[in-house]
Amino acid sequence: MSRGRLPVLLVVAGLLLAGGLADRAGRPSTTPAVGLPARSGAAPASATSSTWYCTGAHARPDGEAVGTVVIVNAGRRALGGRVTVVPDKGSRRSVPIRVPAAGRVGVRLADVLTADNASALVELDGGQVLAELITQGPKGDSATPCASSASDSWYFADGATTRDAAEVLMVFNPFPEDALADLSFSTESGRAVPEALAGLVVKGRGMLAVPVGDYVRRRSAVSTIVSSRVGRLVVARLQIFDGTGDVPRRGVSLALGAPAPGPVWYFPEGFAGDATTERIHVFNPSGHEARVEIDVLLDQGEADPVGLTVPAVSRVTFTVNEEPRVPPNVGHAIVVRATNGIGVVAERTVESLPPSARTGLAITLGATRAGSRWAFAAGEPDPAVEEWVTVLNPGLRAVRVAVTALDGDKRVRVPGLQRLLVPARGRLPIRLADHIARPVPSVVVQTTGPVVVERDLYRTSALGRAMAMGTLL
Repeated sequence: MSRGRLPVLLVVAGLLLAGGLADRAGRPSTTPAVGLPARSGAAPASATSSTWYCTGAHARPDGEAVGTVVIVNAGRRALGGRVTVVPDKGSRRSVPIRVPAAGRVGVRLADVLTADNASALVELDGGQVLAELITQGPKGDSATPCASSASDSWYFADGATTRDAAEVLMVFNPFPEDALADLSFSTESGRAVPEALAGLVVKGRGMLAVPVGDYVRRRSAVSTIVSSRVGRLVVARLQIFDGTGDVPRRGVSLALGAPAPGPVWYFPEGFAGDATTERIHVFNPSGHEARVEIDVLLDQGEADPVGLTVPAVSRVTFTVNEEPRVPPNVGHAIVVRATNGIGVVAERTVESLPPSARTGLAITLGATRAGSRWAFAAGEPDPAVEEWVTVLNPGLRAVRVAVTALDGDKRVRVPGLQRLLVPARGRLPIRLADHIARPVPSVVVQTTGPVVVERDLYRTSALGRAMAMGTLL
């Protein structure tokens, strides 16, 4: 999103293993990957602690993507803890926090320390808490859920290092031991395995910011594999477009990577037309050919699934606007399924230019599993920003939906958003401002069956959009 900051209702806190040893530099997996969730959910109410890893934003007031960690407590008791901000250069610093029941707290990284880039480790003394990382700056705003677990592998389907683009991989090691990582890329010109990014040391309780364009120059389609030989990591991608390219893309996207390929990816919100271009990028990091099926679930009418073949260690892009089976200007959801047992990674890119009423750019990793209770930490108080929650029901039976607002120290069942029906293989978009008085608080979406829920923010009078999946409770 862009022009100014995306205001988020925050209570600012008073003043943040070794894995298997294998030489995987530049070598794709030769066996089908087992599908795992792209993001772990929140710890249960019975948990004695929660940990979240929020990776890779700017920590200086003049940054293009200044980060704020937003923490919401969906539980029944207040939780104490700390946020440790870890810079790419310099010493880390911790601040105490206390999050009331049904309340939230925000910690702006630049208020804790000053650094070009920083990550945050969030530790709390109970469960049913979640964290999101938002970024704000002159070129746009973004939002992504934080990770509740680390991994020895991370994958990104999309990325660009063209003249108008800056792509930075934020590699966070939250553990005491040093980690050793290999970075490799797949582009429209073939594979790239930079020697300088093989055996990269990531210090314990430290982070690295890797500018991809320094190693893979002037590429419009960059997919990424980060593999750790020793230790576990959390990796996010910061992508910035400055609007000077042949296609005047302008915006910021911060997105957590996928710790594993998966057999299915869900995207509840979709729209192509009216100067809006929607693309689904499917990356196959394995050494085997993958076959996938893209199912577009239309709000009006039906469309036959589209089959694609994705070669080994390659990416294929499905442009929704170019598919004749998908009518323009009709809302839809998209489900990407691997059909031959080879897991893939899927991301969605949405670009909107004038005369579209919702201009801007968003890059979003899909969800890999459905659930019946989803939550969102950051609320939206700005009348110039529309906040939508979209519920996708991928199953064969209709489900009921109820939305609860977490407003300070109380839970409020939102009038008009109780027992709403979502049809089988259908979706339900909800404009929250039609039902919740501003400022919009954190919300919990609960359903009678497994669904996938996404939150989208659109500026109504300026360039800007931010789109992200929720966190499972």
